Amino acid sequence: MTVSEVLGLPCLARAQLVAGHSGAARRVRVVNIMEVPDIVRWMRGGELLLTTAYPVKDDASALLRLITALDERGVAALGIKFGPYLSASPEGMFELADRRQFPLIEIPPDVIFNDVLSEVLGTILNQQALELERTVHMHQRLTQVMLQWGSIVELIRALSQIIDLPAAIIDTQGRVLAEAGGAPVRRCGERGDHAAGQREVRAPIMLGATPGGEVVVWPGAAPLQARDMMTIEQAATMAAVAMAQERALLSREQRHRALFLMELTSGRPVNRADATRRAAAMGWDLDVPRAVILVDLATESGPLRVAGQPVEEQLSRVVRAAAGARSVVWALQSGLAVLAEPKPSVGTACASIRKALATEFPRLRAMIGAGGVCESPEELQRSYGEAVEAVTLGRQLYGKEFIVRNEELGVYRILGHVPEPELRKHCDEVLGPLLAYDERHHGSLVRTLEVYLGCGSNRVEAARELCIHYNTLRYRLDVIARLTGGIDRDATSRLGLEMALHAQRLLLSRRRTRPTFRDAAQMTGT
Repeated sequence: MTVSEVLGLPCLARAQLVAGHSGAARRVRVVNIMEVPDIVRWMRGGELLLTTAYPVKDDASALLRLITALDERGVAALGIKFGPYLSASPEGMFELADRRQFPLIEIPPDVIFNDVLSEVLGTILNQQALELERTVHMHQRLTQVMLQWGSIVELIRALSQIIDLPAAIIDTQGRVLAEAGGAPVRRCGERGDHAAGQREVRAPIMLGATPGGEVVVWPGAAPLQARDMMTIEQAATMAAVAMAQERALLSREQRHRALFLMELTSGRPVNRADATRRAAAMGWDLDVPRAVILVDLATESGPLRVAGQPVEEQLSRVVRAAAGARSVVWALQSGLAVLAEPKPSVGTACASIRKALATEFPRLRAMIGAGGVCESPEELQRSYGEAVEAVTLGRQLYGKEFIVRNEELGVYRILGHVPEPELRKHCDEVLGPLLAYDERHHGSLVRTLEVYLGCGSNRVEAARELCIHYNTLRYRLDVIARLTGGIDRDATSRLGLEMALHAQRLLLSRRRTRPTFRDAAQMTGT
């Protein structure tokens, strides 16, 4: 009860609020009677303290200090019975109470404190019991809605009806997931922006330690009742349960879809009829031409975990929108895989994906590799393998951010079909002496040869790119010629050196490939 409401009770009908009128809205939690001067230390806040001022009757300044101490402890009001012990108020007492907005109540001499204590406490307890009953009713109603519908849409409607206020549920990106009661939100594309100038009350929706969004209520000018705030918080808790259930179902569905897609792309024999039937059940048409696009994602601190993480759904949505409505997207350990239609081209789809990710996630680095177009589900394995090769080679060739299509790999496409033992044998035969020299002398003959051939045998340009003196380059080339039998002695020897360098780069890229695109179990987060 507020101090004003307490003064409206019959037991205090003749009592008067003589000072601290601005604090009349303070809430009274309990009533107590002052019997000792050090009662302040027993105060916890919200008390209506009754006194005859007997403990401080001989020290007027003590009453002023008492008012200051009670106010600092959060006491709601002080009721003083003027009479035999305190005939008049000390000088400055009313001014102090007004300044501190601390209510002082003058209680008539014939009022019995026990009557006040009994009636005020009884009224407070009755109101608390009524509030508890209302709270239980609200909780039961929200629980019934969730048990019957299990939907945050129905939940927010019930909340709006119970508290008779507009309400909405928004996600962590500000999108409106559900609204009711004429919630003042305006839509901007896929995002929901709250109308400017509207006072809001928010209750966070927590999925464990992860934010899942907020319940937002617009109370207008009137303050919210405590029971309304409790109802809003209960709605937020129930919304968290519903969202957690939805995420669990979605996660299971995503793993099921990802396992099926991995079966199509992992090299196992594909039963076309069975694959078509399962794809149709998921709303996919695998008979249209598609290409596999792999998107490997990283942050400044390292690879970004995607499969099974909260970011999976948002990343999948962004990539699917960029690749086209009929694209199929599933999560990998540190990225995404896409079955995209080549409309107008695979390169265009890759560029759209990279642009969308850069817009929505500017701190992420995207490494994108695309396989060739396949006409049937049986060819998806080939396209996936080509996309894996494009990404792994792209890391070796281009570094942290790139788009590489398999058809752009050139000589690496040919080398990719050569058995790995043959590639290693050729590298050992041609580059073995250079690698051994570099290891013994901490040199860089292989790097020097690579840059020199890449510059078209232009020594000046090669020295500039290597940041070394021209004579240093000449010395290194002499050593390389001695160890390899000559760089430019004929076209065949030069081609052999170039092929060995490309083969070595291919082998290095395969060795550095993370398990992201190799292990189906890790890709699906299982």
